[in-house]
Amino acid sequence: MNKKKQLTLLILNFIFLLGFAQVETKKRIEFELKEGYESHDLAQFKDNGILFYSKSTDKKGKTREWKIEQYNTSLELKKTEFLTIPKDQYLGKSYTTDTDLYMFFSSKKGVYSFFKINARTLKIKKITGTLPSKAIVFEIHVINDIVFFDAKIKKSPMLFKLNLQSERQDLIPITLSGYDPKYLSIEDIQVIEEANEVMVYINAYDKKEHDLYVIQFNNEGDKKSTFNLTKGHDMKLSSVSASYLGDNAYAYTGTYSDKSSTSSQGVYLCKTKGKIVSFFKFYNFLDFDKFLSYLPEKKQEKIEKKKVKKAKKGKEFKLDYRMASHDIMVINGQFVYLGEAYYATYRTETYTTYVNGKATTSTRTVFDGYQYTHAVIAGFNEKGEKLWDNTFEMWPSYKPYYAKKFITSSIDNDKKLNLLFASRTKIKTMSFYDNGEVYKENDYSYVETNDDEDKVKYSYSNLEHWYDKYFLAHGRQTIKNKTEDIGKKKRSVYFINKVSYR
Repeated sequence: MNKKKQLTLLILNFIFLLGFAQVETKKRIEFELKEGYESHDLAQFKDNGILFYSKSTDKKGKTREWKIEQYNTSLELKKTEFLTIPKDQYLGKSYTTDTDLYMFFSSKKGVYSFFKINARTLKIKKITGTLPSKAIVFEIHVINDIVFFDAKIKKSPMLFKLNLQSERQDLIPITLSGYDPKYLSIEDIQVIEEANEVMVYINAYDKKEHDLYVIQFNNEGDKKSTFNLTKGHDMKLSSVSASYLGDNAYAYTGTYSDKSSTSSQGVYLCKTKGKIVSFFKFYNFLDFDKFLSYLPEKKQEKIEKKKVKKAKKGKEFKLDYRMASHDIMVINGQFVYLGEAYYATYRTETYTTYVNGKATTSTRTVFDGYQYTHAVIAGFNEKGEKLWDNTFEMWPSYKPYYAKKFITSSIDNDKKLNLLFASRTKIKTMSFYDNGEVYKENDYSYVETNDDEDKVKYSYSNLEHWYDKYFLAHGRQTIKNKTEDIGKKKRSVYFINKVSYR
């Protein structure tokens, strides 16, 4: 077990032993949104505190400034540093480990500035360079000071590797025997800390076939092996993650669908040893007995009727969902799956255009983030056969624009599965026996501001577990307070709350 998971285990065990008596905001800090900086955000590093960063709104000169502020766990400002970025470079991607924040800025011409910022010391390492011609970067991942860039040049997938120690950069073409590179794409990249490996998952298309290949790299960025994970299976994997079981064995999980579907229709479980697949099991979402339990009874009945009607015709009824799957956990010899269900939301915007001086009003549909609705847990035996499942509601207070995992999980000494997450304006804790039954469940509200006279008119916030018995609530708010001096009755802020439970 790596240090990060050991820390999470200790944190959650401590939380559940406490039994929870009270939730309160221990400290709150605010940043006015019109004080020369914008694009405020933070990265948290457990008991190493947080780094709060924002971009200068000053548009003069050829450079732009980013302010990095270091706060300890008491939300006390310890140190401030500034990053100087060419004005034509923009923050593309960021990545965090337990101790460092990585920020990648690039221009349209591919010139980049890469920063490694230590959360403990605020020591900053800067590397500048140029991406390969016409390269597009999608994500970054870091292991052992090796940065892997998920990239594409024209229609071909590439790995762009940057060594932060030597500052050497290498381009690694993604090729598979028998495939034209334009029919390959990187599904995801995963850092496996326990095995000091990086998994690169490749979608490979060949006429009507769709397979997923796994390419393993060591922590120095050298390729170890390549194999076809889905050989002989008709389903398309819409997501994938691996859990290291030791001795070169892995458990894979995620969601799957028909090859014609753009969403997911079920969950799979797979085990490998080296390049050998021990088993591969697929489960329709409706194979989980309690999958629909979060819905009103009438909706459940309607879906069940459709399922029966399809079954009479010898067909399988399928529901399309999106699911953020966690890595497989092992409890008492069982494989335990945890997934968070979500759907895309949209909003309608009205805008005006002028043609020959005449105004025309039009509307457009704009993506408005992912709304999470419920989570599923399920247990499987060593052959991948389902033993039990359970479902519970979750409704985070904000909608992310990318798929993320809101639930923190651990396994305690009594082999119970403990979950900790935020739902609406509450902190929720749940503990499950290894048969899926709920052992303990609690939820606790928290106060958004420390002033009873504050009236929150608008809030876009995130509530996430920080360290020990503390959460971080942070985001943007518009607040009215009639008791304040004239001119200060309304304020727009980025806020950070340290929330405790005891």
